[in-house]
Amino acid sequence: MVFAFSQDMQIRKIQYLPVSLIVMTVLFASVNTSMAQAKRHINLKNHLVEHGIASYYSGSFNGKTTSSGATFTNSGMTAASNSLPFGTIVKVTNLHNHKWVVVKVNDRMNIRNKRTIDLSKTAAKKLGMTSHGIARVRVEVVPKAFYQFFNVSPNEMVASADMKNIAAPVAN
Repeated sequence: MVFAFSQDMQIRKIQYLPVSLIVMTVLFASVNTSMAQAKRHINLKNHLVEHGIASYYSGSFNGKTTSSGATFTNSGMTAASNSLPFGTIVKVTNLHNHKWVVVKVNDRMNIRNKRTIDLSKTAAKKLGMTSHGIARVRVEVVPKAFYQFFNVSPNEMVASADMKNIAAPVAN
């Protein structure tokens, strides 16, 4: 296929070339920014997933008041997050050993803390991360529709997930 252009059309085409390059550069820059954000937060049908580093509270916080007003206990299944609202139920999975827990966000971390989530010591033990102190994790928000469908409160959901989180093998 051969295109024939008059000299006037070629000049106009060259004049619009810098504008189109600028537009393309802006589009690619916004796509790269969106991709970087998508790596940290993937939102599929209101299902938030975040990857990062988890740590756990020291024993010195026991009995102190959390940011939400609740009393902290290391034996509870709670967590602190700077990006999730209070009362959010999340499933935290240790990416090294694939163990998981369900916890309720009821506290905030120090603003300088760049970690994704801080867990109670009980939750950290269940994830198998107490020997290292930190672990790479995936944090998934449990949608309200999930526990509403099963007609359980968020607290009941955390308590039921507190039991052994590995399914029993099915006998044949």
